[in-house]
Amino acid sequence: MRTMKTAIKAGIAGAVLVVVGAAHAELHGEEAEDAARDAAVRQYAAKLEADWQQCLRKPETKTTHDSGLCAYAMREAAKDAVKEKYQKALASAQEDVDKGWLPKNVPAMMPQAQAAWEQFVEADCGVVGALITGTASATYQTVCEYKHQIQRLHDLDQW
Repeated sequence: MRTMKTAIKAGIAGAVLVVVGAAHAELHGEEAEDAARDAAVRQYAAKLEADWQQCLRKPETKTTHDSGLCAYAMREAAKDAVKEKYQKALASAQEDVDKGWLPKNVPAMMPQAQAAWEQFVEADCGVVGALITGTASATYQTVCEYKHQIQRLHDLDQW
């Protein structure tokens, strides 16, 4: 009888370890995916910033306006990436609703959230631009907007 109880306890303990181990492996897999997405955004930002620095070093980049155009190109590339990632997240959310995995109102909430974020960026970076005097204020505002775009890429990975 004692051997049977020991065998049952061992079997239960083994089953619990398998379930806990599988859950841990799944969580570890999600953490690895998050880390990979985070690294991809950081790598993308590093490339854009390297391109920006290269643009600033060009002999034809002489004025504040010229350097502002370099920042503008960097911001626009990041902005395009945000639009693309947002559209993919929206499509994915709709697919998940269709499968019954998400509440039906989630896709309708996403454009509202995106619009609110865009208004925040405009207001926040408007302050940055207003705080800087002189011809470089527009460039500071553009770089602020770029930084928000990169952060948004990280944030959209969590949707």
